[in-house]
Amino acid sequence: MEPIVPPDSLTRDPATVAGPAEGPGNAARDAARAGLYVHVPFCTTRCTYCDFATDTFSRARLERYLDGLDAEFARRAPDADGMRFTSVFFGGGTPSTLASRHFRRVWKGLRDHFAIDAGAEITLEANPETVREPLLEAWADCGVNRLSMGVQSFDPAELRTLGRIHDALRPGEAVARARAHGFRRLSLDLMFGFPGHTGECWARTLDSALALDPEHLSAYCFIPERGTPLGNAVLDGRIPLPTPEAQADHYEQLHAAVEAVGYAAYETSNFCRPGGEARHNLVYWLCRPYLGLGPSAHGFARGARYGNTRDLMPWAAALAAGDSLEDEVERPNSATAALELLMLGLRLCSGVHERDYPASLWASVRERHGHALEAAVATGRLERTTAGWRIPRSLRFVADDVIAWIAAVEPVAPRARI
Repeated sequence: MEPIVPPDSLTRDPATVAGPAEGPGNAARDAARAGLYVHVPFCTTRCTYCDFATDTFSRARLERYLDGLDAEFARRAPDADGMRFTSVFFGGGTPSTLASRHFRRVWKGLRDHFAIDAGAEITLEANPETVREPLLEAWADCGVNRLSMGVQSFDPAELRTLGRIHDALRPGEAVARARAHGFRRLSLDLMFGFPGHTGECWARTLDSALALDPEHLSAYCFIPERGTPLGNAVLDGRIPLPTPEAQADHYEQLHAAVEAVGYAAYETSNFCRPGGEARHNLVYWLCRPYLGLGPSAHGFARGARYGNTRDLMPWAAALAAGDSLEDEVERPNSATAALELLMLGLRLCSGVHERDYPASLWASVRERHGHALEAAVATGRLERTTAGWRIPRSLRFVADDVIAWIAAVEPVAPRARI
């Protein structure tokens, strides 16, 4: 029996919403096979919107962190037996707060314990004010071939609102220094939809970012997080957000600006030049295996998902004592794996493709959620492609709502086999 789907604000005529063919393409999907993530928890200052696991920097805490990583490398290495990693990602926090000698130590530990593909994508997150010649030399020597710079805005007033410590000119200087050291794969992180943000400021930020000609752009809509200064101010009603309509307009403004100069979307919040997809992030969205190392890091290996203890000192103490360092461990079953495939894969602009998954998992998706997917197509929430399904361009800004609608349709239990 077909589900009864009441009309609502997301219902569209499918004939009016066909979007362009966008990424990621098959080559990028095939290159993203397994990832290593290393969390560096230190920041010079904490941004007003940030809810990530960060810690104050001191020599003692740095040594506990480095010793902890050495111990976790050894502990996680057996989980990586037989795996060859196609990407490594240093995230945070601010990985570029590590001095060159400390970064070289971390890199050596990774190479000693894990098989990293000769052509692997090696990404490091860097704040513009930390990009200096000694670090650039160390990163290049160790094989880093992609820098992701947190910029957020090029407007001085907005930078103050967000708690950023670089000025509007520093990102350009950082990009120039990186180019001079041979880095060609550069990404900029931007933010929109936060308090005080306007279309005029957004236009200037986009113009400034695109003038630097990065290979890749990530642009995220602000989400107020409880426990952060800016998030608390919004959630307590002390500072208003732009309206949802204004945020959606900013998202369309982003699309128009980047597409006009040759970028294409390949994930809800990510855009790139042809072939410039972030291989490491595709590992996550395609449900491929990855190891997370460091406090608060998450991983997915040997059929289990895990999340490390969030804070630095308890994480380091657990490693020193030989205790468990995970706060959470989950082994997805066929039902949760099928739903996870849709929740992650439908964020990709070209959608979920049958070729990317084991036949048994794809069959489980069709059996459990096939009627929901077809109902979503019938109401314009999804488009059917030759490879699978995708969210239409017109609904990409509310992709999470579309995915939640599909998940809310009661799954069909698999038929008993006799």
